Amino acid sequence: MDNKKSNEELLGEFNSASVRECAARCQRECSFYGFNPQMKKCRNHKKIFTSGMSNEGGWRYYSHDFIPIDCKDLRADGHTNSGVYEIFPYGTITSPLTVYCDMETMDGGWTAIQKRVDGSLSFDRSWTEYKNGFGSPEQNVWVGNNVIHQLTKENNSFLYVSITLQNGTRLYEMYDRFSVSNETEKYQLFLAGPATGTLGDSMLNTGYSYFNLSGMSFSTPDRDNDRNHVNCAADSYYRGGWWFNACRYAFLNGQWSPGEWVYPWYPTVESGSTIRETMMMIKRH
Repeated sequence: MDNKKSNEELLGEFNSASVRECAARCQRECSFYGFNPQMKKCRNHKKIFTSGMSNEGGWRYYSHDFIPIDCKDLRADGHTNSGVYEIFPYGTITSPLTVYCDMETMDGGWTAIQKRVDGSLSFDRSWTEYKNGFGSPEQNVWVGNNVIHQLTKENNSFLYVSITLQNGTRLYEMYDRFSVSNETEKYQLFLAGPATGTLGDSMLNTGYSYFNLSGMSFSTPDRDNDRNHVNCAADSYYRGGWWFNACRYAFLNGQWSPGEWVYPWYPTVESGSTIRETMMMIKRH
Protein backbone atom coordinates (compact mmCIF):
# COMPACT_ATOMS: atom_id res chain seq x y z
CA MET A 1 0.00 0.00 0.00
CA ASP A 2 1.29 3.45 -0.91
CA ASN A 3 2.40 5.17 2.31
CA LYS A 4 1.34 8.63 1.15
CA LYS A 5 -2.14 7.43 0.25
CA SER A 6 -2.35 5.43 3.47
CA ASN A 7 -1.52 8.48 5.57
CA GLU A 8 -3.99 10.63 3.66
CA GLU A 9 -6.86 8.17 4.03
CA LEU A 10 -6.17 6.70 7.47
CA LEU A 11 -8.42 8.15 10.19
CA GLY A 12 -7.09 6.03 13.01
CA GLU A 13 -5.66 2.71 14.12
CA PHE A 14 -6.74 1.06 17.37
CA ASN A 15 -7.00 -2.23 19.22
CA SER A 16 -10.12 -4.31 18.69
CA ALA A 17 -11.14 -7.83 19.68
CA SER A 18 -13.25 -8.56 16.59
CA VAL A 19 -14.15 -7.37 13.13
CA ARG A 20 -17.64 -6.51 14.42
CA GLU A 21 -16.18 -4.14 17.00
CA CYS A 22 -14.07 -2.67 14.24
CA ALA A 23 -17.19 -2.06 12.16
CA ALA A 24 -18.88 -0.46 15.17
CA ARG A 25 -15.99 2.01 15.50
CA CYS A 26 -16.29 2.95 11.83
CA GLN A 27 -18.73 5.84 12.20
CA ARG A 28 -20.14 8.48 9.86
CA GLU A 29 -16.90 9.92 8.55
CA CYS A 30 -15.52 6.41 8.01
CA SER A 31 -16.52 4.62 4.80
CA PHE A 32 -13.88 1.89 4.83
CA TYR A 33 -12.17 -0.15 7.53
CA GLY A 34 -9.52 -2.80 7.92
CA PHE A 35 -9.15 -5.56 10.51
CA ASN A 36 -6.04 -7.58 11.34
CA PRO A 37 -7.01 -10.74 13.29
CA GLN A 38 -3.41 -11.55 14.21
CA MET A 39 -2.65 -8.10 15.59
CA LYS A 40 -6.22 -7.54 16.89
CA LYS A 41 -6.13 -4.09 15.35
CA CYS A 42 -8.50 -1.96 13.27
CA ARG A 43 -7.99 0.88 10.84
CA ASN A 44 -10.62 3.41 9.88
CA HIS A 45 -10.34 5.12 6.51
CA LYS A 46 -12.14 8.07 4.99
CA LYS A 47 -12.17 6.81 1.40
CA ILE A 48 -12.05 3.43 -0.30
CA PHE A 49 -8.74 2.60 -1.95
CA THR A 50 -7.29 -0.54 -3.51
CA SER A 51 -3.60 0.24 -3.95
CA GLY A 52 -1.44 -2.58 -2.59
CA MET A 53 -4.18 -4.09 -0.42
CA SER A 54 -3.22 -7.65 -1.33
CA ASN A 55 0.31 -7.01 -0.02
CA GLU A 56 -0.86 -6.01 3.44
CA GLY A 57 0.02 -9.04 5.56
CA GLY A 58 -2.91 -10.07 7.75
CA TRP A 59 -5.10 -7.06 6.97
CA ARG A 60 -8.58 -7.48 5.54
CA TYR A 61 -10.63 -4.55 4.30
CA TYR A 62 -14.36 -3.91 4.27
CA SER A 63 -16.73 -1.27 2.99
CA HIS A 64 -18.62 0.45 5.79
CA ASP A 65 -22.15 -0.88 6.12
CA PHE A 66 -22.75 -0.72 9.84
CA ILE A 67 -25.53 -2.99 11.12
CA PRO A 68 -25.83 -3.03 14.94
CA ILE A 69 -26.16 -6.60 16.15
CA ASP A 70 -26.98 -5.59 19.72
CA CYS A 71 -26.94 -2.67 22.14
CA LYS A 72 -23.18 -2.94 22.63
CA ASP A 73 -22.71 -2.09 18.95
CA LEU A 74 -24.98 0.93 19.37
CA ARG A 75 -23.09 2.08 22.47
CA ALA A 76 -19.82 1.82 20.55
CA ASP A 77 -21.43 3.87 17.79
CA GLY A 78 -21.95 6.75 20.22
CA HIS A 79 -25.46 6.19 21.60
CA THR A 80 -25.38 7.07 25.29
CA ASN A 81 -29.06 7.40 26.25
CA SER A 82 -30.97 4.41 27.58
CA GLY A 83 -34.14 3.64 25.67
CA VAL A 84 -35.67 1.73 22.80
CA TYR A 85 -33.50 1.05 19.74
CA GLU A 86 -33.53 -1.12 16.64
CA ILE A 87 -30.96 -3.90 16.38
CA PHE A 88 -30.32 -6.69 13.85
CA PRO A 89 -29.44 -9.89 15.77
CA TYR A 90 -29.20 -11.99 12.60
CA GLY A 91 -26.83 -9.56 10.89
CA THR A 92 -29.10 -8.60 8.01
CA ILE A 93 -31.03 -5.41 7.42
CA THR A 94 -34.17 -7.49 6.75
CA SER A 95 -34.40 -8.80 10.33
CA PRO A 96 -34.81 -5.79 12.65
CA LEU A 97 -35.82 -6.11 16.30
CA THR A 98 -36.87 -3.36 18.69
CA VAL A 99 -35.28 -3.74 22.12
CA TYR A 100 -34.61 -1.76 25.26
CA CYS A 101 -30.95 -0.74 25.65
CA ASP A 102 -29.39 0.24 28.97
CA MET A 103 -26.60 2.62 28.03
CA GLU A 104 -25.62 3.61 31.59
CA THR A 105 -25.17 0.55 33.84
CA MET A 106 -21.54 -0.59 33.95
CA ASP A 107 -20.52 1.40 30.84
CA GLY A 108 -23.77 0.62 29.02
CA GLY A 109 -24.37 -1.50 25.96
CA TRP A 110 -26.79 -3.90 27.68
CA THR A 111 -29.58 -5.55 25.64
CA ALA A 112 -32.71 -6.29 27.68
CA ILE A 113 -34.06 -9.79 27.09
CA GLN A 114 -36.72 -9.54 29.80
CA LYS A 115 -38.41 -6.48 31.31
CA ARG A 116 -41.43 -6.10 33.58
CA VAL A 117 -42.81 -2.92 35.10
CA ASP A 118 -46.31 -4.05 36.10
CA GLY A 119 -48.80 -6.90 35.81
CA SER A 120 -50.59 -5.68 32.69
CA LEU A 121 -48.97 -8.38 30.52
CA SER A 122 -49.27 -12.04 31.44
CA PHE A 123 -46.12 -14.15 31.19
CA ASP A 124 -48.21 -17.34 31.34
CA ARG A 125 -47.44 -18.09 27.69
CA SER A 126 -47.00 -21.01 25.32
CA TRP A 127 -43.78 -22.51 23.99
CA THR A 128 -44.27 -20.75 20.65
CA GLU A 129 -44.82 -17.37 22.28
CA TYR A 130 -41.66 -17.69 24.37
CA LYS A 131 -39.84 -18.87 21.25
CA ASN A 132 -40.84 -15.84 19.16
CA GLY A 133 -41.08 -13.25 21.94
CA PHE A 134 -43.97 -11.11 23.16
CA GLY A 135 -44.74 -7.74 24.70
CA SER A 136 -43.33 -4.26 24.21
CA PRO A 137 -39.75 -3.21 25.08
CA GLU A 138 -41.00 0.06 26.53
CA GLN A 139 -42.92 -1.77 29.25
CA ASN A 140 -43.12 -5.57 29.56
CA VAL A 141 -41.30 -7.91 27.22
CA TRP A 142 -39.72 -11.30 26.62
CA VAL A 143 -37.45 -10.79 23.62
CA GLY A 144 -37.79 -14.41 22.43
CA ASN A 145 -35.75 -17.56 22.96
CA ASN A 146 -34.66 -17.66 19.31
CA VAL A 147 -33.20 -14.18 19.65
CA ILE A 148 -31.58 -14.96 23.01
CA HIS A 149 -29.89 -17.95 21.39
CA GLN A 150 -28.75 -15.87 18.45
CA LEU A 151 -27.25 -13.19 20.68
CA THR A 152 -25.51 -15.60 23.08
CA LYS A 153 -24.52 -18.61 20.97
CA GLU A 154 -20.83 -17.62 21.06
CA ASN A 155 -20.96 -18.13 24.85
CA ASN A 156 -19.21 -14.87 25.64
CA SER A 157 -22.01 -12.81 27.23
CA PHE A 158 -22.58 -11.43 30.69
CA LEU A 159 -26.02 -11.77 32.27
CA TYR A 160 -27.19 -8.89 34.46
CA VAL A 161 -30.36 -9.47 36.52
CA SER A 162 -31.96 -6.59 38.41
CA ILE A 163 -34.99 -6.33 40.67
CA THR A 164 -36.22 -2.90 41.72
CA LEU A 165 -38.29 -3.00 44.91
CA GLN A 166 -41.37 -0.92 45.68
CA ASN A 167 -39.26 1.33 47.93
CA GLY A 168 -36.96 2.16 44.99
CA THR A 169 -34.04 -0.06 46.02
CA ARG A 170 -32.40 -1.70 43.01
CA LEU A 171 -30.74 -5.05 43.60
CA TYR A 172 -28.70 -6.90 40.99
CA GLU A 173 -26.70 -10.02 40.27
CA MET A 174 -24.25 -10.39 37.37
CA TYR A 175 -23.05 -13.70 35.94
CA ASP A 176 -19.86 -13.89 33.93
CA ARG A 177 -21.12 -16.33 31.29
CA PHE A 178 -24.63 -16.82 29.92
CA SER A 179 -25.88 -18.55 26.79
CA VAL A 180 -28.95 -20.37 25.55
CA SER A 181 -28.92 -23.20 23.00
CA ASN A 182 -31.29 -23.56 20.05
CA GLU A 183 -34.83 -24.92 19.95
CA THR A 184 -33.69 -28.43 19.00
CA GLU A 185 -31.78 -28.49 22.31
CA LYS A 186 -34.82 -27.04 24.13
CA TYR A 187 -33.15 -23.68 24.73
CA GLN A 188 -30.85 -25.17 27.34
CA LEU A 189 -29.35 -22.65 29.74
CA PHE A 190 -25.61 -22.35 30.29
CA LEU A 191 -24.55 -20.19 33.22
CA ALA A 192 -21.14 -19.72 34.83
CA GLY A 193 -19.62 -17.47 37.45
CA PRO A 194 -18.32 -15.65 39.13
CA ALA A 195 -21.67 -14.30 40.27
CA THR A 196 -21.48 -10.88 41.93
CA GLY A 197 -24.00 -8.37 43.20
CA THR A 198 -26.54 -7.52 45.88
CA LEU A 199 -29.29 -10.02 45.01
CA GLY A 200 -27.30 -13.12 45.80
CA ASP A 201 -26.85 -16.14 43.55
CA SER A 202 -30.20 -17.93 43.22
CA MET A 203 -29.53 -19.50 39.81
CA LEU A 204 -26.08 -21.08 39.64
CA ASN A 205 -24.89 -22.28 43.06
CA THR A 206 -27.88 -22.23 45.40
CA GLY A 207 -26.57 -24.88 47.78
CA TYR A 208 -29.11 -27.39 46.48
CA SER A 209 -28.41 -29.23 43.21
CA TYR A 210 -32.12 -29.54 42.42
CA PHE A 211 -32.52 -25.75 42.43
CA ASN A 212 -29.42 -24.90 40.34
CA LEU A 213 -30.53 -23.80 36.88
CA SER A 214 -27.45 -24.10 34.65
CA GLY A 215 -27.95 -26.99 32.23
CA MET A 216 -31.75 -26.84 32.47
CA SER A 217 -33.97 -26.85 29.41
CA PHE A 218 -36.68 -24.23 29.02
CA SER A 219 -40.22 -25.18 30.10
CA THR A 220 -43.60 -23.61 29.45
CA PRO A 221 -47.09 -24.63 30.60
CA ASP A 222 -47.51 -26.61 27.36
CA ARG A 223 -43.96 -28.04 27.22
CA ASP A 224 -42.59 -29.86 30.28
CA ASN A 225 -38.79 -30.08 30.20
CA ASP A 226 -37.94 -29.82 33.90
CA ARG A 227 -36.71 -32.52 36.30
CA ASN A 228 -39.69 -32.44 38.62
CA HIS A 229 -42.49 -35.02 38.75
CA VAL A 230 -44.93 -32.26 37.74
CA ASN A 231 -44.56 -29.46 35.19
CA CYS A 232 -43.27 -26.50 37.20
CA ALA A 233 -44.28 -24.06 34.44
CA ALA A 234 -47.92 -25.19 34.67
CA ASP A 235 -48.15 -25.33 38.47
CA SER A 236 -50.59 -22.84 39.96
CA TYR A 237 -47.78 -21.21 41.98
CA TYR A 238 -45.68 -20.57 38.87
CA ARG A 239 -47.55 -20.37 35.54
CA GLY A 240 -44.84 -19.06 33.25
CA GLY A 241 -41.85 -20.04 31.13
CA TRP A 242 -38.42 -20.57 32.71
CA TRP A 243 -35.41 -22.86 33.01
CA PHE A 244 -36.94 -24.93 35.80
CA ASN A 245 -35.11 -27.69 37.63
CA ALA A 246 -37.24 -29.05 40.51
CA CYS A 247 -38.42 -26.30 40.55
CA ARG A 248 -36.27 -23.20 41.36
CA TYR A 249 -35.10 -20.44 43.73
CA ALA A 250 -35.24 -17.79 40.97
CA PHE A 251 -38.20 -17.09 38.69
CA LEU A 252 -38.81 -13.66 37.16
CA ASN A 253 -41.76 -14.62 34.93
CA GLY A 254 -44.29 -15.43 37.65
CA GLN A 255 -47.86 -14.22 38.09
CA TRP A 256 -47.82 -10.53 39.00
CA SER A 257 -50.31 -10.65 41.86
CA PRO A 258 -50.00 -10.79 45.65
CA GLY A 259 -49.69 -14.29 47.03
CA GLU A 260 -49.21 -15.96 43.63
CA TRP A 261 -45.69 -14.87 42.61
CA VAL A 262 -43.80 -16.79 45.26
CA TYR A 263 -40.03 -16.56 45.73
CA PRO A 264 -39.02 -14.49 42.67
CA TRP A 265 -35.43 -14.55 43.95
CA TYR A 266 -35.11 -16.57 47.16
CA PRO A 267 -34.11 -15.69 49.82
CA THR A 268 -33.51 -12.02 49.01
CA VAL A 269 -36.92 -11.37 47.43
CA GLU A 270 -39.58 -13.73 48.76
CA SER A 271 -42.72 -12.18 47.28
CA GLY A 272 -43.64 -10.55 43.99
CA SER A 273 -45.70 -8.02 45.94
CA THR A 274 -42.47 -6.21 46.89
CA ILE A 275 -41.34 -5.80 43.24
CA ARG A 276 -41.65 -2.66 41.13
CA GLU A 277 -39.59 -3.77 38.13
CA THR A 278 -37.47 -6.68 36.87
CA MET A 279 -34.89 -6.77 34.11
CA MET A 280 -32.63 -9.35 32.52
CA MET A 281 -29.89 -7.91 30.30
CA ILE A 282 -26.98 -9.34 28.33
CA LYS A 283 -23.77 -7.90 26.93
CA ARG A 284 -20.92 -9.46 24.98
CA HIS A 285 -17.53 -9.54 26.71
